[in-house]
Amino acid sequence: MYHYKDLPLIPTQVIGSYGTPGWVYVVRDAMKAGDIMGPFDIHEAFEDATNLAIMEMEEAGIDVISDGEMKRFNFLVGFYDYIQGVQKIPWERQLGYPGPDMIDAFKAIDKFATPKGMGLVEEITYARTRTQKPMVTPLGGPVTFAFRINPGDVYKDKKEVAWALVPLLNQELKNVVAAGATHIQVDEPSAIDDFVPLPEFVEMFNAMVEGVNATIGLHICFGNYLGRPAVAHRTYEHIAPYFKDMHTDIFHLEFANRGMWQADIFAKHARDDQFLSAGVIDVKARAIESPEIVVERIRELLKYNDAERLWTSGDCGFSMTARWVGREKLKSLVAGTKIIRRELGAE
Repeated sequence: MYHYKDLPLIPTQVIGSYGTPGWVYVVRDAMKAGDIMGPFDIHEAFEDATNLAIMEMEEAGIDVISDGEMKRFNFLVGFYDYIQGVQKIPWERQLGYPGPDMIDAFKAIDKFATPKGMGLVEEITYARTRTQKPMVTPLGGPVTFAFRINPGDVYKDKKEVAWALVPLLNQELKNVVAAGATHIQVDEPSAIDDFVPLPEFVEMFNAMVEGVNATIGLHICFGNYLGRPAVAHRTYEHIAPYFKDMHTDIFHLEFANRGMWQADIFAKHARDDQFLSAGVIDVKARAIESPEIVVERIRELLKYNDAERLWTSGDCGFSMTARWVGREKLKSLVAGTKIIRRELGAE
């Protein structure tokens, strides 16, 4: 159910995470040490980081912001702490660059449960005290969560792990909407993976958002761990034919890092009531796009897509981007989008 009515033509948004302030790394090290900071110190530090992320997104002029995911650790990792029945396991290889042998970081040791929720309610409750702007609330999807969990002796395979997570994620989304969230974004960078056939992925996604009364977004990128893609062949051709079947209002897709390849794919496959939030900022690149580059990328999208159904964003979040670089990239995103609006007579 698309709820937005007052956004400008071609709204700008963040995908979720914001660049981490340097001092947050110091706080995290202090938390590992265990006796340097008290619980209040830690709580205050992450609220300060959230305040900073919101302030800088607002200053950049982003239309739909987030809380920067400042209270999270590395996209998904902190969420596993909320799931009963999951145990952290060490990688067999600890040295060198990340690879496919470093995927399983957790193991199922019992049936899953989340009696205390997954932390989204606390995030939105605080963020709503700091801003009145529209906000996106992201949460990983079942395939992406299951991707890192070894099924152990509890579940038959990772597909069964993913299905076991669906009702827990669905309940978390309902809880966060009840707490004030209006735009839910399901993050599924692992959506195009062979352990869940695409027709079944669609079923999982639709089950996860069933009964969630909010604007629903689906973010499918190709990974950004340490600023590097996880997928070797980055294409939407396999999943695009299923766009119409998904109960989502907005598709958040990666284009900038792929040279704007497949800028026409949404128009070919989406329903008339669905929107495209297109990545026109390359979060994996250390260089900062000029507004003119952003303009070129949006013009490429407008060759195929209706401006009334187009949003602009980064390819992914900024958690792996230096904070000052992310801030400048957001400014270019806004400036470039405003140029396009003026060209279209909407600004």
